[in-house]
Amino acid sequence: MSNIVLHKPAELQAMADNVYQSGMFGLKNKNQVYTLMLIAQSEGLHPIEAVQQYNVINGLPAMKTIEKHTRFNKSGGKLKWIEATDKIAKAEMTHPSYDGVYLSEFTIEEASLMGLLSKDNWKKMPKKMLMARCLSSGINAIAPDCLGNVKYTVEDIQDGLIEVQQVEEQPKEEIIECEIIEAKNIEADKKVLSLKLRKLDYTTAMIKEFAEKYNLSNDGDLLNELVTDEQKLIEFIKEFEKWL
Repeated sequence: MSNIVLHKPAELQAMADNVYQSGMFGLKNKNQVYTLMLIAQSEGLHPIEAVQQYNVINGLPAMKTIEKHTRFNKSGGKLKWIEATDKIAKAEMTHPSYDGVYLSEFTIEEASLMGLLSKDNWKKMPKKMLMARCLSSGINAIAPDCLGNVKYTVEDIQDGLIEVQQVEEQPKEEIIECEIIEAKNIEADKKVLSLKLRKLDYTTAMIKEFAEKYNLSNDGDLLNELVTDEQKLIEFIKEFEKWL
């Protein structure tokens, strides 16, 4: 099994507070910072790497394009730009997990059909946006496993390629503390637990068995404990693997 350094909730909260107060990464509130740090922790990263590699767009964590490219390269991926203009971005891509050469392409005509050209970033930087879309879609096609658990980018969400539910922003004085939100947000905790188990090489079937054995769909308190308490999670994993 992989070794994951799990920070205690209080430690993560303190780091989230400090990062948010610094104003360095443009996140709207400390809840967003805290959530990104949970994602980083599930991937075996230091929490501060979360705000360097991810952003929060419309309430969803999104990988920065440069980080997506970095992970692709580190996993053995190769990219050769064939053409990159304000009209088209075309690249040849290879990866150890894909046989042959993949040709990824995205054109201004496609962007127009998708209704993207009215957006400010497409008006100001069409070449950059075409390249980002070409790169992102190519990596998704031939090497999605190199990306970890968040496979969509900032541009994917901004361009409406990922369906999100808009949530009205709360005034700062009404923002609920992160630990309370995490305790009540069962769906978010399910995702975090799944990320942790996948980091330990658990398959989808094993994760489902784990959840069913401990009735996690109906026991939100236990689910949250497993997400936030390192020792408890380790104990349950040991018990589960003996049961298997």
